[in-house]
Amino acid sequence: MAGEQLGVKDIFEGAEKVEILGKLPIIMWTYLDTLRSALKELQTNPDDCAQAVEHLQSLLSVMKSAAMFLANTQLQDRIDEHDSLLTALVDGQTSPNQFVNTVGGLIPELERLAGPRPESMGDRSLTNGFIKKAIRKVEHIKRGRSGDIVVSADILQDIRAFLITAVMMEGISSIMVIDNAGTLIAHVGDKVELDAVSLAAVAAANFAATEKIARLIGEQDFVLLFYKGHNESFHFSRIGKGYIIVTIFNNSLSLGLLRLRIAEGVQELEKRLPTLED
Repeated sequence: MAGEQLGVKDIFEGAEKVEILGKLPIIMWTYLDTLRSALKELQTNPDDCAQAVEHLQSLLSVMKSAAMFLANTQLQDRIDEHDSLLTALVDGQTSPNQFVNTVGGLIPELERLAGPRPESMGDRSLTNGFIKKAIRKVEHIKRGRSGDIVVSADILQDIRAFLITAVMMEGISSIMVIDNAGTLIAHVGDKVELDAVSLAAVAAANFAATEKIARLIGEQDFVLLFYKGHNESFHFSRIGKGYIIVTIFNNSLSLGLLRLRIAEGVQELEKRLPTLED
């Protein structure tokens, strides 16, 4: 597989499963979008699809790495199936028409495994520009990035350690750092039943919605949000331009004390987290 030759076979080594699960849908849908575009090219101009095939092989390699670390044998089998067909196409063992007909029939199963299309990808037409942009995002993920933000393994370890030692305190059950797109960057705490990936996506969408509300009243943004529950409450706060810190805490904890601790933590996290790329 071409991607393995580029040294990306073990790109998720050291990552937590929840982080891989958070990144996998956009990788799989990028592959599906690229595959559909490649199938159209093969039907109209079969001699000029080398770049599309290269993109597909690279994306398959990233997906294979994710499936391996998740121990998802069902996804691994589907990836191997696609990879074998691509190899046969490149080696001339199958014709473009045969490839189009065979792979086209495999798309629904891969869509099922991918789950709902990420809202951040939208429902845009498969233009070359859109696909190239999506592939660049996957390339970012290969290097430990989240969306357009560089987050290396060393930074992730540093952020987790800081959250545990300097921000976490009695009464807080969970702290998450996410990016504006809803990708989970770091998660610490003992709320084991928490669906951190889903909460990260909803929290980011919630902040995006409140940003629009803020502009309607003449503000650029709200820097923090607070939701009070019967037993536990949620506190959301901005970290610079690219991140959000989400804190789940028991109602017995003083909100003022929590806000002070989070405000101090945000100042330090802004220094430790990388900034948005231009």
